Amino acid sequence: MLDSDKYLSLWKVVAWMVLSLRRPQEDPLSDHLTPEQAREHLATLQARTLDTSRDRTVHAGATAVFGVVTALYMASQNILAGWVGHTVGTAVFLAAWLVTVWWIERVARTVPRRAKAWSRAGIVVSFVLTLTVVLPWLNLSAQTSPNTWPMVAAGAGLAAVPALAAAAVIRWGTK
Repeated sequence: MLDSDKYLSLWKVVAWMVLSLRRPQEDPLSDHLTPEQAREHLATLQARTLDTSRDRTVHAGATAVFGVVTALYMASQNILAGWVGHTVGTAVFLAAWLVTVWWIERVARTVPRRAKAWSRAGIVVSFVLTLTVVLPWLNLSAQTSPNTWPMVAAGAGLAAVPALAAAAVIRWGTK
């Protein structure tokens, strides 16, 4: 017997075992509803609301925190000196992100309609704005004189605007 025949036989045995262990699936359509029951069920489901003001506030707050913390972290890299400053700044940034993730996962019960898309778009635009406008401006200005905290705060504020706008749309936008 060739080695390939052994493997073929082994695969046949494994396939037979897997197929013999499978249980027949229940037919999801076996429990038919009458049209009246279906209408009642649909009316009950439509009466429930998944979109609450509280969850909109939670997701808007998280989007705002992500945008501001990211913009401030990226802008502050131009002002922090030495590896200790960068390490502490990175640790604070990561802690803020992790606390925000923990908070949103713990507090929010649902994700409001289009909240993920708005949040991601706001954070991505903030990130791109930071990389293409704020950081080049801070790097260029650092060539002539050291950056100051007000400059960094202004750059971070500018970079956070898209995330803050997305947070406002999540909170007060169309429902």
